[in-house]
This record gives sequence, C-alpha cells and structure tokens, in this order.
Amino acid sequence: MNFSNVSLNLKILIVVIPIIILSLSIYFIYSILDTKGQLQEEFDHSISNSLVILKPSLSANIYNLEKQNVLNSIKGLFINENIVKVFIFGEKKTLFTGATKKDSNTVDEITNDVKLTNFTKIDDLKSIKGVETISISSNKRIYISAIIDKESNRFDGVILVESELTHLNKQIYKMIFTAVLGLISCIILISVLSFLIVKKFVSAPLQLLTKKIGSQSDELNSTNKELSKAFVKVSELSKSQSEAMDQIQNQMDEMVKMIDKTKKNADECIQIVDSLNNKTKEGNHIVDLMISAVGKIGKSSDNLQNISKIIKDISAKARVINNIVSKTELLSLNASIEAARAGPMGKGFSVVAEEVGNLAQMSGKAAKEIDQLISESQKAAEVVIKDMNNSVFELKDNSKNVSNSFQAISSEVVNIYNNTKEIQESTTQQSSSIGSVVSSVNIASSINSETYDQMNALIKYAKEIDIQCDKLKDIMDLMNLIIQGHKEKRN
Repeated sequence: MNFSNVSLNLKILIVVIPIIILSLSIYFIYSILDTKGQLQEEFDHSISNSLVILKPSLSANIYNLEKQNVLNSIKGLFINENIVKVFIFGEKKTLFTGATKKDSNTVDEITNDVKLTNFTKIDDLKSIKGVETISISSNKRIYISAIIDKESNRFDGVILVESELTHLNKQIYKMIFTAVLGLISCIILISVLSFLIVKKFVSAPLQLLTKKIGSQSDELNSTNKELSKAFVKVSELSKSQSEAMDQIQNQMDEMVKMIDKTKKNADECIQIVDSLNNKTKEGNHIVDLMISAVGKIGKSSDNLQNISKIIKDISAKARVINNIVSKTELLSLNASIEAARAGPMGKGFSVVAEEVGNLAQMSGKAAKEIDQLISESQKAAEVVIKDMNNSVFELKDNSKNVSNSFQAISSEVVNIYNNTKEIQESTTQQSSSIGSVVSSVNIASSINSETYDQMNALIKYAKEIDIQCDKLKDIMDLMNLIIQGHKEKRN
C-alpha cells in the first residue's frame, strides 16, 4: 500500500488508532489483572472468613470426638462451589474426618487414609497464624488453618480446604471476553468518531482552504499573464515611440540647420536692403541735384551712367531677394510637411511654419514690386540717357518723375527692409521654439527610454511571479495529495 496516496483522514487514523488500541489494551489488561487479583483476594478472604467462623465449633466437636458433628459442620463450606475437599487432621497429623464433592454436587465423607504431608511440610502446626494459602497449580489452591480453643489455648488439629478455581477462572474468562468485546466496540466507535471528527474539523477545512488558495493562485496566475502581455505590449510601444522620437530628433536637427541658414540669409538680406536703402537715398539726392542743376545734366552723363549701373545692382539684389523668398517658401512648405508628420507634437511648429510662409509670400510680393519698380526705373534711366543729349528740356520735365519714382523706390525699400526684419525676428523666434521642441523631445525620449527599461524590469518580475505561481500550484497539489490522497485535476 502506497502511504502517500492515502487521504489525510486515514493517515491520522493509521497513526492514532494503534495508539488508542495500545492505550486501551494496556488499560484493559491492567484492569483485568487488577480485577482478577481483587476476585482472587475476595475469594481467599471469603474462605478465610468461613474458616474463622467455623473453627470454634470444630474445636469443641473435635475435642469431644463428635465426628458426625464435625462432618456436618464442614459440609456447610461446600456452599462455595469452588471448594472440592475439606480435611480435618488431629493434633497428631492424622485424618480425623473429611468430605469431598462429587460430580453430582453431592458431598461424601472421605474414608481413605490421607496424609497431611501430602499438602504441607509444616512441622509445627500450632505456629500457623490465621489462614495460610498454598498454590498447588493455576487452578488449585490449599487453605490451611490451625484449630485452637481460644479459652484454653488448646490445639485440637488443623482444617485443610482444597479448592479448584475453575468457576472463578470461568468468571474471569467471561469478564475478559466481555472486556475484549467492549475494547473492540470502543475501538470501532473511536475510529468512526475520529474519522468523522478529523474529516469535519481538520480535513474539510483544510480541503476548503486548499481549494480557495488554489482558486486565488489560478486568478493570480491569470492576472499575471494578462499583466505580462500588457507589459510586453507597452514595452513594444515604448520601443516604437523611442524610434519615432529619434526620427523626430533627427528631423529637428535638420530643421534647426535650415532655420540657421534661413536666419543667416535673412541677415544678409537685411544688409543688402540696408545698402539698397542707402543707394536709394543717394539716388534721391542725385535727382535733387539734377533738378537744381538741369543745365549741367549734359555734363553729368557719367553720373546717369552710374545711376543706371546702380539700378542694375539693385535689380540683381532684388533677384537675390526673390531667390531668398523662394527658398523661404520652400522651407516653410517642408516645415509644414514635417510638422504634419510629427503629429500633435509638431502642431506648434506647424503654426510657426505657416507664419514663415506668410512672411515669405509677403516678401515675394514686395520683391516683385521692387523688381517691377527697378525695371521701370532702369527703362526710364535708359530713356533719359538715350534722350539726354537730344532733349534737355524733356530731361527737365522727366527729372521730376524720376524723383518721384526714386521716392517710391525708397518707400518700397523701407518696406522690404521692415519685412526682412520681421522675417529675421520670426526666424529667431522659430529657432527658439524649435530649441524648446528639441528639448521637450529629448526629455520625452529620456522618459520613454526609462519607461522601456521599467517595462522590461516589470516583465522580468512578471516572469518571476509566474514561476512562483507554478511553485504555489505544486504546493497545492502536494496539499491535495496529503489531504485527499490524490492530486486534484486542474484545468
């Protein structure tokens, strides 16, 4: 029999029942032996009392040699069914009379010669005090007592009683049989009660507790698996987000470079426009001189040539401005596309890109107007140069128009300067905003990296919890094996 496959109830009974049986057996054996001793002692005491009561009458009858009276007296002892023979020996150790019980429960006198030495080796019969008991065998006992007259202290003989303990032993055996039946009944009753008590108050609560712990363990394992899946998913999302952050970081770096380049071009454009403004002021001054000294225009043909050259330079600078405006518009468009790719994080940058695009459109419009004005001025200057020698009068009339044109150019140059200044300031603000965005992206990337590391750590913890859940399941299986004697099937 495999003891490990036995339920906890039977295990406890297997341990407890032998102890109970041993304890009860020891108790019953002790009780039986004690009771047997008490019965034997009571039996001996009853015979001793009978002899003590009978001896005075026996003393007188023996002394008077009244044999029949002695015989009648000793026949009364056979009321005790365990007494089989009674002998009366005289002072000379010879048989005076005796009686024996037959199988028919009749009492007859003993006629054959019986010697006292067959029963005892005591020489001085007077020295016998009270009633002495001699065990011949386990079923036979001899009781001997001296018959002495109390008044004269005369020794008249001895009385010897032979008893068989068959009836007493039958009573003892009956008592033992009854005790054994009681012991078996007690053992069965105690076994059943122990089984029920252990099952109700030990096994059932432990089994219920084991089921609850197993249920909680299954729920914990299921929850841990769901958490593990969530951690893995968050870790993957965090990794993807980190890669997206790296791409945004690279795009932001490129955008910063482009903005720095735009800012540099804007600075150069401001310098050009400032120079153009100065040239325009000089042109106005020249026109004023031309108006005041129209008569000297013929001699100032070279100055007009210079003015034509300056106008060409202005036209070249205006084309540069147009190129800058085109690049700015292109950069604004690229910035809007990148901002759209960045999603919610590029929303602020999209607004800045839109503003830069608007400024670029305004600058382009102003540049076109400047180019148009310069073109007209150049044509006018060529006409002036061409017709200067032919018609001084026409020069006088047109000089005023030239002056007005230069004033308009000066005004437009100022507008270009202001617009370019605004582009420069917007670019500076844009650079600062992008710097903040880059800083935020760096912080977000750092947080995302930390989150990714923490998710990996949580995944490790979840795996460790899963291992612990498996160990807990093994413990539950072991508890079920101990309590029920078999492992509980799990889904």
